[in-house]
Amino acid sequence: MSQVRTRKRGKTFSYIFEAGKTSDGKRKVVEKGGFATQKEAYNAGVAAYTDWLHGNIGITGIKITFKDFMTNWLEKVVALNVKENSLQNYRARFKIYIEPYLGNKKIQDITPATIDKFMRELTSKGFSKNTLSSVHSFLSHALDYAVYPAQIISSNPAKYISVSKKAPTNVVQRTIITQEKFNELLEKYPFGSSMYIPLLLLYHTGMRISEVCGLTWDEVDFKKKTINLRHQIIYIRRKGQYFTTLKTETSNREIVMGKSLIDELQRWKKQQTENESELTDRYVYVYRDSEGKIIQQSRGLNLNAEKVSLVCTFREGRAVLKYHITQTLTNENLNAHSFRHTHATVLIENGATPKGVAGRLGHSNAVITQNLYTHNTRKLQDDTLAIFEKTLQTNP
Repeated sequence: MSQVRTRKRGKTFSYIFEAGKTSDGKRKVVEKGGFATQKEAYNAGVAAYTDWLHGNIGITGIKITFKDFMTNWLEKVVALNVKENSLQNYRARFKIYIEPYLGNKKIQDITPATIDKFMRELTSKGFSKNTLSSVHSFLSHALDYAVYPAQIISSNPAKYISVSKKAPTNVVQRTIITQEKFNELLEKYPFGSSMYIPLLLLYHTGMRISEVCGLTWDEVDFKKKTINLRHQIIYIRRKGQYFTTLKTETSNREIVMGKSLIDELQRWKKQQTENESELTDRYVYVYRDSEGKIIQQSRGLNLNAEKVSLVCTFREGRAVLKYHITQTLTNENLNAHSFRHTHATVLIENGATPKGVAGRLGHSNAVITQNLYTHNTRKLQDDTLAIFEKTLQTNP
């Protein structure tokens, strides 16, 4: 095969062949060395050239660990296309689920059998089907990039493997918070405490915890009785708390408020003003710098940052952050999804349409709402049975 050439480099031989052109029109050359004889180099070159002709682009002689590949992919590719909190979630997903099993393996040595064993081990750990699916999808996207444009491997081994049908669908218990339980929480965290307003917002609106933390008074319209949700506060590892836009475009939404929530928010806004007047120089103000980082400082300091009027604050003005709320929920045997799940389920139980609930929660479609946050409660079962019984009465 005349397209493959060999040459001697020191005591070893290399093969060389042209593999098309680069995006700027220059010749693209594939070369690999280290062969003991010219014949070995030529035969390896023929095999690599044949692979390239059949679409198996990017066969490379440089073997790298999957951890090194993933680090490079996340920081130089993914980071350009997602928000910092999403990137942080991807890093965590790799570190927790994938790196312990595949991190030290050479990416070229990862086969469908490797992925199959990896997924079976995760399944045996009891992870939910949603978790397994998200890990598999994440892994497959990374390996797709390794095929093209990285051109490190010839095909994606994850595409041949699927998530086990026996994986449990619900591992995280999604608790419905009854009215009685909610009243108990308000008695334990009454008006004036740091948790009172966050709990009200979570229960009455179904907002995400990060959205509750980032809610500002200019997003609350008492005349229109709406919350125009546009921001959140997230924690970025090793950097701090950041004031950012919402997770997705559909997360930007208008939430209509009821009278009871409006009354309490107005009462709290007035209380915040009284707290500021009472504490004077001890009162803490919240600012955001040009990158969105949250800075909390007392009065009188000259900061090159914008003041943020948060709804959820401590008595002394400090921001109520996500870890404050999640720790409180943990202490009450609840989790981050409990209020959001409750809000959606109560609405569905009482006749709200999935589409309407999806808009209130900031989901892109009603299917996500139904799958994630509605609960097959006894009331839903009774209502469904009543519909069937009604058909029997009308069709004897």
